[in-house]
Amino acid sequence: DLILSSKKADKTIVEVEGVGGYYTWSSTQFPVLSQKKIAGGLLVLQPRGFALPHYADSSKIGYVCEGT
Repeated sequence: DLILSSKKADKTIVEVEGVGGYYTWSSTQFPVLSQKKIAGGLLVLQPRGFALPHYADSSKIGYVCEGT
C-alpha cells in the first residue's frame, strides 16, 4: 500500500504568497503512481484563499482535511 499523507509532496506546481499552492507527488519519487496510473496532489489554501473551478478530463476525488 502507498500512504502519501506521511510523505511531503516533492513537486511544486504553483505557489502564490498569501494565497496557497498546489503540490504533487512525482512518479519518479513514487514509481507505484505510474504503475497504477494514478496521481496525487495537495491543494493548500491560506485563509481567504480561493481556487477557481476547472474542467478536467479525468475523475478526481477531493476532501477537506481541516478548516472552517
